[in-house]
Amino acid sequence: MEEEFSLVGMTEDMGINSVLFGFIGLCQMAFPQRLRACFLLGSHATGDGVADSDLDLLLVFKDRFQEGEGERHEHFRRSVGMMARFPLDVSAMDEARLMAEGTVNLKRASLLLAGEDIRERIPLMPLEQWLRFCMHRPYMFMERARARAEGEPLRYPLAHPDPRGELYGYDHSAVLDAQGMPHRGFKELVTLASRLAAAEVALAGKHVFSKRDAIEAHRLHVNNERTLLFEQIHECRKRWGYRVPDAPEDQANLRSLCARILDAENHFLGLYKDYLLAELQRGEVRDRVLAARRLGEILYPGSEVPAALTPLQEAPEPELREAARESLRLIERYSAHQNSPAA
Repeated sequence: MEEEFSLVGMTEDMGINSVLFGFIGLCQMAFPQRLRACFLLGSHATGDGVADSDLDLLLVFKDRFQEGEGERHEHFRRSVGMMARFPLDVSAMDEARLMAEGTVNLKRASLLLAGEDIRERIPLMPLEQWLRFCMHRPYMFMERARARAEGEPLRYPLAHPDPRGELYGYDHSAVLDAQGMPHRGFKELVTLASRLAAAEVALAGKHVFSKRDAIEAHRLHVNNERTLLFEQIHECRKRWGYRVPDAPEDQANLRSLCARILDAENHFLGLYKDYLLAELQRGEVRDRVLAARRLGEILYPGSEVPAALTPLQEAPEPELREAARESLRLIERYSAHQNSPAA
């Protein structure tokens, strides 16, 4: 980026555009001569944004991150997020990593805001890596929705986040309006549905480029008993944004969808177990380590998981040995707790 610049691309909302222009100016001051480009991702980039949609922003740093730059960006991200009139979700990558790993939504579902348009030079992420990305994403939404003791794994099959809650706990995260006021919301439910859909589409060998694309691709390439559920949840987003509606009949409709998403979560976790067991034996060491750790973070019944982890305690890679041992400790501890008379 040059020192003097203006927005290359804009949304149709002038309020959002003013936030974006101010954000880019702050980026330029915080990281002079270091930014290759800034992109808007997500629903505002594709024209599908609703009132409470985040502004998803990606900063691309020239070449490779310099020493301390990642930490400075994290501090910057937290600081500017508290200033904006719209919720900001800011991430950063360096050029070298983008060119080496490829990307998906940046190539097909983004808007260049400032800098150099490098999207044509970035490869599309290979399907194997894309599948890995999609298979690991739903876990974070399941995990953070369910309260439990620190370090305690999820237990498969899952129960609802709050079985007694009006929306079974899927309204656990509030959404903020432009004045920063919280409202009861179901954004996590919508994102979870799109992540589950994207994972099944990736298993079918296809990329998706946005939440809407994931739902549409599920109908086209998978089309099973979960397709209609995912479509209905996404339709709620179109009708009400991410806020829980006021009308009793609308709340009843949303409640029925929240009740049904649990089966989709548990179906995915069954697929995820098979995927993680296969990952233990393939890919880079970091991929095998993540699989070993995740198999301790989700307590699956039976002996299949411990049997797969036990030989890895003697693996030549120290990080893989430690991940396997820690997961086996978790399995032993919490399985024993579950089976004890006091549990």
